[in-house]
Amino acid sequence: MFMKPSFVSRLFSHVSQQSHEARAWLKRYARNPRNVGSILPSSKMLGRAMTAAALRYGARDALFIEAGAGNGAITRVLAQSLAGRNRLVACEFLPSFAQELQRRLPEIEVACCRVQDLPHWQEAGNKTIVSSLPFRSLAKDEARDIGAFLQSELHKNLRSVLVQFTYGLKNPIPLLAADASVESFRHAMVWHNSPPAAVWVYRLAVR
Repeated sequence: MFMKPSFVSRLFSHVSQQSHEARAWLKRYARNPRNVGSILPSSKMLGRAMTAAALRYGARDALFIEAGAGNGAITRVLAQSLAGRNRLVACEFLPSFAQELQRRLPEIEVACCRVQDLPHWQEAGNKTIVSSLPFRSLAKDEARDIGAFLQSELHKNLRSVLVQFTYGLKNPIPLLAADASVESFRHAMVWHNSPPAAVWVYRLAVR
């Protein structure tokens, strides 16, 4: 369920004295709630939890792909933690977010496209996918298509891993939850985020 416009207006007034980044995010949410997914950007604590899961379960030689990079809240933590050891590509569908992200983090490769259209999937080797895609707010068909695409990517390489956060307690990607060959589990619960978020990990069960 999306926030009513009147509520968004009141919230925007409330945060009018906050950072430019928070105000810009709220404006984008009001214009495009399905694709933005959350009324507030991710916290540093969520970024750290996502990064910790990616580093713990992903292959050491993996290409890191961030899906739904948004304003770069998680991208920044990823980049700092990787420190150039692994290649990082940030994928963002909304041009305004992608342009801002490239301006703020010029050292990061940013692609403005649907995650399925990212050309880097054609590269050989393991992938560590760090996803902030808002599965709960996307249209059902779109969420199913993206889930099927990520499922196919996990099956391509034995050590590929998907890290996904969600605001609910349930597994956010039913298609992967139903795949007997994919292991899915909740890695962490991040209370210092608004709303609180659960970090899930997906990988092939036979490794």
